[in-house]
Amino acid sequence: MVTISPNIARILVALVLAGCGAQSSQVSSPATTNGPGSGTTGVIASAAASIALTPTPATVNTGGQTSSIQATVAASTGAAVADGTTVTFTVSSSALGSVTSSAVTTGGIATATFTSTNIPGSVTVTATSGSVSNTTLITITAPPNGSLEFVSATPAVIGIHGTGQQEMSTVQFRVKDINGNPVVDGTSVSFIMTGPTGGRLPALGGEYVGQLDATPTTASSSTVNGYADVILNSGSVAGTVTVAASVTSVTGTLTTSSGPISIGGGVPSATHFNIASSRINLAGLAFSGKEATVTAYVADRFGNYNVLQGTAVSFYAEAGAIDRSNTLDSAGTTSVIFRTQVPIPTNVTAIGWETTLQADLNTYYGVVTTAHPRDGWVTLLAAVMGEEAFNDANGNGLYDAGETIVDLGEPFYDKDDDGCRNDGVTKNCAGVISPSTEPFEEYIDTNANGQYDGPNGVWDGPGCTGLNCQTSKMIWTPLTVAFSGSAAYCAVSWWDTTTSTWKTTPFSILAGNSVSFAAMIGDVNTNHLPVGTTIVVSATVGELAGTTSRTLLDGLPWGPTEIGFVLTDGDTDSTWDSTAVTVTVVGGDGVAGCTPFITGTIQ
Repeated sequence: MVTISPNIARILVALVLAGCGAQSSQVSSPATTNGPGSGTTGVIASAAASIALTPTPATVNTGGQTSSIQATVAASTGAAVADGTTVTFTVSSSALGSVTSSAVTTGGIATATFTSTNIPGSVTVTATSGSVSNTTLITITAPPNGSLEFVSATPAVIGIHGTGQQEMSTVQFRVKDINGNPVVDGTSVSFIMTGPTGGRLPALGGEYVGQLDATPTTASSSTVNGYADVILNSGSVAGTVTVAASVTSVTGTLTTSSGPISIGGGVPSATHFNIASSRINLAGLAFSGKEATVTAYVADRFGNYNVLQGTAVSFYAEAGAIDRSNTLDSAGTTSVIFRTQVPIPTNVTAIGWETTLQADLNTYYGVVTTAHPRDGWVTLLAAVMGEEAFNDANGNGLYDAGETIVDLGEPFYDKDDDGCRNDGVTKNCAGVISPSTEPFEEYIDTNANGQYDGPNGVWDGPGCTGLNCQTSKMIWTPLTVAFSGSAAYCAVSWWDTTTSTWKTTPFSILAGNSVSFAAMIGDVNTNHLPVGTTIVVSATVGELAGTTSRTLLDGLPWGPTEIGFVLTDGDTDSTWDSTAVTVTVVGGDGVAGCTPFITGTIQ
């Protein structure tokens, strides 16, 4: 055996390499295959040639439900591609859902997740690896409708059409599926309205829902995020409206109704307009600065007081002074201050009942006077833009030709309280063409034509169509109050049964008998004194019965205060005693009173 040293071995190797041209080579391992007869195992293909897609499940519901998309990727040999091969995924419509953007293979399989939105339909999912792609279809269905509920009506009170108020209310409902989630967008909801006009067309004054069309009581809309809205539009009639909504479900039709929605607040109506005062009889003939609160009450022709808040009401006064205007509150009222001052009420000519009163004062009390109550009366006016009254014969909320109207002229101070305007110069209400004995009555020139215009013979109000009608009509209402003063007429009289006359001379009462008395107290215009005036009757001898005391209440004075009482001989002797019957009057509101008395004897 020959032994070669290590050094010699290295030399031999170097010679061999040199003989090969000093070249080097690198041997790569053959590609691994799994083919039969290869003599090797674990061989993996490197390029995708086909993709097979399987969705599980192929049908999902809306609202975030998912489907697992399995992409099986194979090489041209049919073998699985190498692990880690990237597969991208896309959807045909992002509105219907989303999918995992990419995944890598394991054992030739890549898995992505599809997630639905709230819109039903069909969506295509595409998987791509390299230059190879494939698609699969996923169907998205909506769960059945499960519930329907009323949400709101905003606002819940709207104004009658044409009044300048909010005329539309948004009525909203919510629909949920059987899982309690909002239904898919586009779910159809039907509406039907019940209102005060019973389905009358809008052109005839009816309210309506949805579009302005020939079907005013019905409409439909589609859900957005589970909500469905419909617009209610007011008509010309006040009343309560309800809107019912309905949707289909697996169990039938789901229906629910809104809360009540009120239509009201029309323009002020002449038949629903008045003023009132906290005091009717003020001591204006004695003092300046006595005050009363005057309140206007306004409503529309249906009696609803929620007319347009902020509507201005103007006030006027024949005598004294009053705040010019104020605006209505939410209750259809407004108040101003009226105070006493100059001018005082205008003197007017006495009429029938006043001349009778003058004659009676002379007959009963011996009072001779030309004074009379209306000389102390004061006309107050309130005016507002609105409509004249009419009888709505067909109930459509609109004035129709031939319906009865209450025709108003321009506002004026009716100083003589006869119901018509006098110009104080050439004519009076009787139409007499001669110098008038009545005072000039100021008026409000609403159309600025420089002359007083009486009733025009047509209905005036919003939407009127008559010749020369006024779509914006100043309606007005009067109130009569009074200025009274200190006691000017005070008298006591007794009834003489022998002559059947009233007398102011001394009286005489026989033992056991009685005499009837009457007392009257009035101011300079023969009106009763202001509220709070007290009247007390006393007698030095005898027993009094009847009205022996009174405290005056407020009210329009139609003449003096009169009381009746009886004086009776109450003792058992036969001695004649002198007596005096005294009526003590203490004026109210600071005015001066009086103390009339009458003397006589009593047995």
